Amino acid sequence: MKWIAPALFLAFTVRTSGQTPQPAQLVVGTVFQKDAPVQIVGIEGNGDNALYTVRIKNATDKYVGDLMVTWTAFRPVNCAASGPAPRIQHMERWTSSAHAIDRGLFTSLVNWLFHLHLGLGGGARVLQPHEQTEIGSWLSRTAFLEMAPKYNAKKVRVQVGIAYVNYNTTGDGFTNRNGTPDWRDTTVEQTNILDADDAAKQACSSSSKL
Repeated sequence: MKWIAPALFLAFTVRTSGQTPQPAQLVVGTVFQKDAPVQIVGIEGNGDNALYTVRIKNATDKYVGDLMVTWTAFRPVNCAASGPAPRIQHMERWTSSAHAIDRGLFTSLVNWLFHLHLGLGGGARVLQPHEQTEIGSWLSRTAFLEMAPKYNAKKVRVQVGIAYVNYNTTGDGFTNRNGTPDWRDTTVEQTNILDADDAAKQACSSSSKL
């Protein structure tokens, strides 16, 4: 059973064609995965990028060299800006490999000079046993909000989870890996809705107005 950790609520205004601008609600939350060796413990906004920092925690005694993070966005039931919306409308799904951020002087300088727009702030390194740190986010709240008019959404729900984790067998050095991951969550890995119970709870009232 999964449940969604306290979410990041953001209200913005988006313009729908031929209508007065209406506020679109963006609700971002992490999927709690009880048995995951690495847990997402928070998503923190920074400036214009509400998903600039994703904080994770290694819950094991092992080094983690690689993990896969999945973001999925959808319009909940009854959350259309206009007209009926009796079903969930999937919007987008992203999956990307992630690592702990290396705050070393050289890697931080390179990212500051060439990759500042990505919000990385450092290079990649191995996640230490029981370490809590951050990973770079490739997605911004702007990207989510720009989808709202396209999908006629007055509310956008974003669920975030870890699809798989690979341990590192050489301590601090990265290990090349092929084959089956050491740990995986097939629901997060293969589906567009990471937590069906949460998705149902996100439904708008059929008579509600934002």
